[in-house]
Amino acid sequence: MHIGIIGTINHDKITMPNGLQINDLGGILYNITVLADLIGEKDLLFPISQIGADYYDKMKELLALRAGVKTCGISISPKGTSKNEICYDSSMEKIERLTNHINPISFEQIEPNLGVDALLVNFIVGDDISLDTMRMIRTRFSGLLYLDVHNLCLGIDRKGFRQPRAPDNWQGWIEMFDIVQMNDVEAHLLAGRILNTIDDYIDFGEKLLPLGPSTLIITRGPRGSITVFRDNSKIESIVTPPERVPKMVDTTGCGDAFAAGFLVAYLTTKELNPAIQLGTKVATLNCSIAGMPNVGYFRHVL
Repeated sequence: MHIGIIGTINHDKITMPNGLQINDLGGILYNITVLADLIGEKDLLFPISQIGADYYDKMKELLALRAGVKTCGISISPKGTSKNEICYDSSMEKIERLTNHINPISFEQIEPNLGVDALLVNFIVGDDISLDTMRMIRTRFSGLLYLDVHNLCLGIDRKGFRQPRAPDNWQGWIEMFDIVQMNDVEAHLLAGRILNTIDDYIDFGEKLLPLGPSTLIITRGPRGSITVFRDNSKIESIVTPPERVPKMVDTTGCGDAFAAGFLVAYLTTKELNPAIQLGTKVATLNCSIAGMPNVGYFRHVL
């Protein structure tokens, strides 16, 4: 399998509740490091992103350790590296601030990589690509399109602070993807109301799928996930319980890990249940580390 990953590579400064600070590269690197542990020997990953010259060599060194990762789709940004500050409080709620906001990725940079089997679009910044660029991808790409809504639901104020909001024309984004992933906060924002019960989530999924996707996955952290999908003319659902987290350390990158696990299993089996199970396993494992994982950290879940 060949998988393309579109999104920003950040430099993250993470402050934990106990005052511990982690300075590391992040963004779609969380997807890539998990994917690289899960793919087979003949599989390839094609990240499509931008990074400043200040961190380009560090990024290359990090990815050189992972077999199957091709970095030809990563360009050097003239505006430097996207930088993000994340501060967690005692309840693990976070405040985010973007301190260097770079330009979106252009279609011209993406186009040479449209021969892959699947494209994962992960909104790290919120405007990683434009809607016009996504429309051009949709008309020229014949593989599986997977959206991680992620920070599409975070606005940016004048000081760079991130505030949750439902983006304008979010339906225009959703309609172009085959599989859509979001967390429960993002689901509340797009639904325009708090979703309290499992039936609430399923009802939201039943209203979203007619926009175009075949599958909606809503991850709910310690409450597991809910998947709503079309099965021929019927809409069905799968409620997945959480797995036990051995030790909760950091939730950064857990949604990215879920998407990576789901994609690898889904492209291999074409079935939802094993894809959800693998996504859940790697997302749970990701909670037990802070920052970038070591090579092979996720390999044993296969």
